[in-house]
Amino acid sequence: MRVPAAAIRFSTKVKTHFSVSTLRLVISAVLVPATLGMLSSCGSSNPSHLAYIAGGQGVSAYRINNRSGSAAAILGSPFVAGNSPSSVVVHPSNRFLFVANQVDSTISLFKIDSTSGALAEVLPRTNAGVSPVAMILDAGGNFLFVANQGSNDVTVFSVSSTGALSQVSSFSVGSVPAGLAVPSSGNFLFVPVPNFSSIYTFSVSSGSLQFVGSFFVVNGVAGIAVDPGGNFLYATNPSANTVSGFAIQSGGTLSPVPGVTFAAGTVPVAAAVDFSGKYLYVANSGSTTLSQYAIDATTGDLTALTKTAPTAGANPAFIVVDPGGRFIFVGNTGARSVTEMLINSDGSLTLANTIDLGLVPRWLAATK
Repeated sequence: MRVPAAAIRFSTKVKTHFSVSTLRLVISAVLVPATLGMLSSCGSSNPSHLAYIAGGQGVSAYRINNRSGSAAAILGSPFVAGNSPSSVVVHPSNRFLFVANQVDSTISLFKIDSTSGALAEVLPRTNAGVSPVAMILDAGGNFLFVANQGSNDVTVFSVSSTGALSQVSSFSVGSVPAGLAVPSSGNFLFVPVPNFSSIYTFSVSSGSLQFVGSFFVVNGVAGIAVDPGGNFLYATNPSANTVSGFAIQSGGTLSPVPGVTFAAGTVPVAAAVDFSGKYLYVANSGSTTLSQYAIDATTGDLTALTKTAPTAGANPAFIVVDPGGRFIFVGNTGARSVTEMLINSDGSLTLANTIDLGLVPRWLAATK
């Protein structure tokens, strides 16, 4: 079902990270607030949850129906942030939303109204590195990692109980970082650096980064994804139309998965692993397709699913797995839309809904 932007704006119910040029986008989540008590995951009895999308000069907010995926805009959406919002992330408490403002080089903190889903910014904004484009929180919501494309570094902030940010550390990666990935354990940070065709690995301890090494990716790298258990990492190779697989060793080093590369679609730029760790999804920006794979839990080997995935919009640039594990969200920069797809029991995807935004989506985040 396609929902026109005009219709979305007048509803009072709420619906619902790769950078460097075309790759300057891609790095998460779907918010489940506490309405009429406490909203939880899509698999619960609650009928809906919230999603927030960075794009244009603000943050668009939607309520997503947990069964159908239908979306309705939150009253007051879009909410004004800083100049050119590029990434959003929801705190695990569902109380806060962080927004990276690329042109201002700042991070906005918003309080989330647990009933309506509306956002209220808490000023002043926090200074980030130059041109922040991607963010990710550790599983406990204690540390916020920010990739800065203008200063070619990664900054780490501690997160207080009020959502206030305090810088803990930073580390240069020498060129433009295109995204961030952290396993559920939070002990490692992985950063793709396309200009070096490398993935930088850091160990993480109380927010401090210790450089482990940089790992060359033969066919180039754009977006990356790590399975929840922190066993495997997958990197899209846009120049070769393939995906590279790596086993994550105990010290954070990367070893190629046997077979090394796997065929994808045209210009694969983004990837995501579902919360079961069984399936990998890849967005192919040169077409409207997604590639779907089953992951071998022992070796990390990929097997393409035989069922054809539904098409997304023009130039899909990022994929976010809904925290409830029922849907994935695909941001389409060419179509200026977000496609919602249902994850079936066999890992295949079925089209659920399309949200027409009327602006280029940069990233999406939601609650669990």
